[in-house]
Amino acid sequence: MGKNLEKYDKLVTAALVIIAFILGVGWWFAEEKSEPIYLSKIDKLMFDKDNKAPKHVVSLPDKLKATNMLDKKDVVVDAPEPTNVKPQETKEEEFSLDSLLANLPNLHNLPQKNPTIQNKHIELDDELVENHKDNLRLPKISKDGHKPWIEYGNNVEVQPNFKKISIVISGVGFDVDAVNRITKAFNSEVSISFSPYTPKPQDAIISARQTGHETYVDLLLASKDFLIEDTGPLSINLNLSQDVILDRFNKTIGQPAPIGGVIIRDGAFSDAFNVNMSNVLSEAKNRGLLVVDAVSNEGLSKLTINGLARRKADIVIDKDMTKDAIEEAIKKAENIAFDKGQVLIVADPKPVIIVALHSWIKTFSPQVSYEEAKTIEISKPFALVPLSNLVVE
Repeated sequence: MGKNLEKYDKLVTAALVIIAFILGVGWWFAEEKSEPIYLSKIDKLMFDKDNKAPKHVVSLPDKLKATNMLDKKDVVVDAPEPTNVKPQETKEEEFSLDSLLANLPNLHNLPQKNPTIQNKHIELDDELVENHKDNLRLPKISKDGHKPWIEYGNNVEVQPNFKKISIVISGVGFDVDAVNRITKAFNSEVSISFSPYTPKPQDAIISARQTGHETYVDLLLASKDFLIEDTGPLSINLNLSQDVILDRFNKTIGQPAPIGGVIIRDGAFSDAFNVNMSNVLSEAKNRGLLVVDAVSNEGLSKLTINGLARRKADIVIDKDMTKDAIEEAIKKAENIAFDKGQVLIVADPKPVIIVALHSWIKTFSPQVSYEEAKTIEISKPFALVPLSNLVVE
């Protein structure tokens, strides 16, 4: 029994020795692994074996001077660029609500300017008015043949080497403050078209005419998607009788202040609608009004009405109001102007569109004569003109 215990003690002792040996070897390898890897001997001298902070710091000047013993002239040697230098962190700008609001398109930031044109008629000319039922005062051709679209319009002279740009801001009237800011910010050559639902149309239209703008009214077609957009009780659609359509047309043009015609806005239109729309266009012609076709398809363009003063809009800015889309539309307008000598733009009164157009107009080159143009560089030979200047019968 004693011999067995003695034998057992020796085995335990041997096992402990082996375990201690293994632990010692493991610790030694761990120390070797944790030793930092130095890039050079200088780096190794700077650090102690416990990898603590450097004991010595060696700093080199930006430039080293070496003396040439032959000519005794100083030679400047650039020191090597330091490696592994942590780039300086840029401090992120803190969010500012005031800064955000300042960069948003805002009609209040538009500067006001004096009128560049004076309208001949600020209020209705009795010679151009027909008193109609429901207290409507409809435009008409005078006894001596004067037409509202001409009498209420303006002609401006444009130098022969400049391209004509006509802009119609359509759909205004709901916001009185916006109307005032738009009409006072833009040149008088920019035309204004009012919604038929404008709360106080007489005040709004006369205010715009006092600042020299030609004035028109929107003729609305029924929405293509009536579940999303309702164009209201004055819109025209193919489900209505001809009498109802003409009644809505009369209520649209029967404004208590001068309008020179209608801007037909986009909506549902098909060939089945041709007869009704032909009658509407004929009525506009008989009353001496001009018609602007701002519809996305070519349906209206196919309707021939002899003697009607009309124009198809080249560019309509109303749906896609992203910055890129507006810039693309403006660039396309410039290309059309260079190609055809003129361009007609119809645009919604959204602040992002208004601000973009206002900034674009400021880039137009001042008009100069043909002889003067030979001596100076003209980058944008564009001239603003009222809508009536681009319309022919």
